[in-house]
Amino acid sequence: MSTEKPEADQNTVAASPDTTSPETAASKRKSVKTLTLDEQLKAAQIKEINLRIGKVKKLQSTEANEADAKLRSALAAAESAELDLARKRREAARDQSGAEEHLTYTIWDGVSSESMKACVTDLSRWSRRFPGQAMTLILNSPGGAVTHGLALYDFIQKMRADGHHITVVVLGQAASMGGILLQAGDKRVIGSSSRVLIHEVSAGTSGNLQKMDDDVEVFKANWDKLARILAHRSHLTVAEVKRKAFRFDWWLSAQEAVSDGFADEVLAAPVEAAGVKRSSKAKAKRKPAASRSAAQASS
Repeated sequence: MSTEKPEADQNTVAASPDTTSPETAASKRKSVKTLTLDEQLKAAQIKEINLRIGKVKKLQSTEANEADAKLRSALAAAESAELDLARKRREAARDQSGAEEHLTYTIWDGVSSESMKACVTDLSRWSRRFPGQAMTLILNSPGGAVTHGLALYDFIQKMRADGHHITVVVLGQAASMGGILLQAGDKRVIGSSSRVLIHEVSAGTSGNLQKMDDDVEVFKANWDKLARILAHRSHLTVAEVKRKAFRFDWWLSAQEAVSDGFADEVLAAPVEAAGVKRSSKAKAKRKPAASRSAAQASS
């Protein structure tokens, strides 16, 4: 009796029917399907949003890159323009510091056909470009050809007549014809360490006696002309100039040139001027000390 009952219980458990109704099961399946679609829709929306954000970021990055490139290009252009401006300023400063802009011509050579022609050519151009303007001639010359030197001397006289004020500044030496060119200026300035040389005309000749006599007469006439130029603005007569330079190289210091009237003033060096002041002050300081010493000795 007892052995059949458990089998019936087992059959009952195995055959227990599903108590869930068909409507409930369908509703559950429908609910699960709806949630999946919502999730897919949300996922699609999120994906689209992410795509849009990515596009915006990419666009912003592109615009930023373009803006950065434009900024770099603008900075490069500004730097190039600044360099170009600096170069133009240097060129303008170089041009403005040139001899022509300051109307200052330098003869640092012997008196020859080439040097005198170059000087006359430039001074003539400056005279046309700057009519009536003051000009300066810086001179350091060992002398040279009388004829070519007198050509420049006469041209400077013409410029003075045309209204140009000519200042001649000697630096180093104004020897022989250089000393004559010093006399050409309205104002004659000589450096404190510079010198002037005056001597008779040096020349040579050859040929027959008549030709050599003629050449010697020309040389004498040239010396007469130079002596008159030297004496004209100096404190000496023509005869005195000739006598001092007779068979002799007559060298004059800057102070001697001014004293004799071959120059108007000495271009004093600032160091020398400062030295004179310091020397004067030193002497002034030593005097009271010497006075005190004498007073103590007497007491």
